[in-house]
Amino acid sequence: MKRIRHRKNSRAPLSGSPYHSRRLDVEVELVELEDSSFHLVVPVDIDGVKGDMIVDTGASVTVVERKLFEGKEADDTVVKIQSGSVTGQIEDVQIIRAEAFRLGGRKLKRVRLAAMDLEYVNEMYDKHLSRRIIGLLGSDFCVRYQVVIDYGSKKMTLNFGKI
Repeated sequence: MKRIRHRKNSRAPLSGSPYHSRRLDVEVELVELEDSSFHLVVPVDIDGVKGDMIVDTGASVTVVERKLFEGKEADDTVVKIQSGSVTGQIEDVQIIRAEAFRLGGRKLKRVRLAAMDLEYVNEMYDKHLSRRIIGLLGSDFCVRYQVVIDYGSKKMTLNFGKI
């Protein structure tokens, strides 16, 4: 009698909910702001606010534009941190909690984000590309989801396994 072997995670759960892979490939756009000045940009939807985020591995935390998320401050904490921006200014950063963070068709729940003024980023993007940025996808996100960026195929892979 021949045994049938199933691959791990090869079937959808019986509950009827759609199966989600432990990996997610997201297309990224490589934009050139000036000669030899590139940014990776990815579309997101955060609690119904749709826009682009810059993939910024040099940013220690994921940041969103404060004006777009007023009233979303995390209830469980009054944590305020200070951050230095690329302009050299030190400013207060409010922690917010997004109930739904959609990226590449996947919904991430209860994501903590830092909210601060990103006017300097948007001035640069308006000047060169006439588009609005709603945030920076930082190293905290990249570490949490073990992000791998493939510049050749313009894809970013998120891994949902344990680090």
